[in-house]
Amino acid sequence: MDVTNVYKRRDSIQKRYGISLPSFNATQDSVVKTIIPENKRIIEHQVDNGHVFIASDCHYWPGEVTVAHQAFVTLLKEFKPQTIILNGDVFDGSRISRHEPLMGTNPPTPKQEIEACQDRLDEIRNASKNARCFWTFGNHDVRLHRYLACNAPELVDAMDLFSYFQGWYTGWRVDINENVIIKHRWHGGIHANYNNTLKAGRSIVTGHLHQLKVTPWSDYNGRRYGVDTGTLAEPYGEQFVYTEGNPVNWCSGFAVLTFRNGKLLPPELCEVIDGEAFFRGEKV
Repeated sequence: MDVTNVYKRRDSIQKRYGISLPSFNATQDSVVKTIIPENKRIIEHQVDNGHVFIASDCHYWPGEVTVAHQAFVTLLKEFKPQTIILNGDVFDGSRISRHEPLMGTNPPTPKQEIEACQDRLDEIRNASKNARCFWTFGNHDVRLHRYLACNAPELVDAMDLFSYFQGWYTGWRVDINENVIIKHRWHGGIHANYNNTLKAGRSIVTGHLHQLKVTPWSDYNGRRYGVDTGTLAEPYGEQFVYTEGNPVNWCSGFAVLTFRNGKLLPPELCEVIDGEAFFRGEKV
């Protein structure tokens, strides 16, 4: 059986018999422990040693494979992390947006977008097959649910976006080791990272703003980090035509967290510069 079918089979058994079947990868430094509540709101995940790869705001578009996505897959193959997190807005939902359609645009259908997302997410899963994969809800990801709830409420339970993506654990938030929070968005503006980590009292990783940066903060509780994971999309792609050609303070890339004995080390970024991705000073 391939990995996707294994996850499907396990999920079916867990639901049918009400038992937990956690994963264990003997090649990793430690046991990976994940607690997923029935409401799927806040997922608890433990990482003693190893890397956590976090990307967000993919806004995958049919026929487009970005430099940032290719770099993400390349480094997944190299590092083989035990945890992969897509931190919201994997799906764009341009055609079913609540915003008015812009003149001269013809966005893809939800079906076309879902198929593009399936292709890209399969590439991610196949790059590190033993990883546990999470997907936090983004405001674009919930567009399909909102559209159905408003226009065809009878189909809401039958057409869940995430049912098209087996093997991905989904929720509003992933907490790692009780001291790192990963969620799609919280505060806005240029000081979002600072406000997020200051008010959370923990290190916190968010997306939504597409800025790609790390803001450290120190107090009597120690040192923690606010991380913006940027975007896997191209900042001036067709998905963002609503910016009307204005300059945007966005950057393609993603973040890599490293844990040693359960402690978070300084977060690292892979950044796309002039069409090329760089990580740790080397071209990916």
